[in-house]
Amino acid sequence: MPEMTRPEGLPDFRQPPLNEVVLGVQFPPSEGYQQIYAGDVWKLFKANYPLVVEHPPLAPIYETFGPPGGQNFELSIGPAGQHNRYWFLSADHNELIQFQNDRLLHNWRQLPNSQQEYPRFESLIAKFQKEFIQLSDFLKTLQPAERQRQLVCNQVEVTYINHILLPKESRTDPSAVLRVANFGAGIPDDAAFIWRRALLRSDGKPYARLICEANSALNYKGENIVVLTITVRGNPSVGTIGNIVDFMKNARETIVKEFANITTDSAHAAWERIL
Repeated sequence: MPEMTRPEGLPDFRQPPLNEVVLGVQFPPSEGYQQIYAGDVWKLFKANYPLVVEHPPLAPIYETFGPPGGQNFELSIGPAGQHNRYWFLSADHNELIQFQNDRLLHNWRQLPNSQQEYPRFESLIAKFQKEFIQLSDFLKTLQPAERQRQLVCNQVEVTYINHILLPKESRTDPSAVLRVANFGAGIPDDAAFIWRRALLRSDGKPYARLICEANSALNYKGENIVVLTITVRGNPSVGTIGNIVDFMKNARETIVKEFANITTDSAHAAWERIL
């Protein structure tokens, strides 16, 4: 796989407030897969992710485009036939793979008191690409010979979660770090925002949605922060690995540009903006 490089001119910071990055795909459950094979899936990644935790499954979610109010829909899964979601964790818990019968995600996260620096998107997407191919190749072996095929995804997502420390003098006022917040003298006790917009192809048709959420919170030290979550989710033109990688690269650029646009110059100075 060719080495990926950071796009020229993309906003960059020496000390970004990034807390977590998630790269993920959703796909139809593979024919032949049963939960008993989860241990075999773990073996694919065990060398780098030696720890396992079980969680309830994520419900399928699809971004749809139509009348207002129809941004996405979730399909809940009943108890019958439920497949668990497995976390395969690195020894330091900073990275993990999430797997269930219709989902694969790779998370990097900044844990409290961890000294690990963000490994950058190019490193994470290279890992995800390798993991997706490994999983796809394995699931293919479980299918009847006459119907074997690689995984084809119906949704792709990239999420950046930022924990933005508020200046002490601003108390709980997010306007110090977010351009979209301006409360004047009336400082709120807490605040929550969400906004969405469709992303369009060159022909004007939507293919994904940008979703931004900002919420007041306290960090593990009891300091006032804003949790800013920016997600791009949608359906690539073709759900194979090359298109998935292209979708994720474009999603990352959209997220980083949105982050730079909606945060303040004073915050950029604190994060040591480079570009």
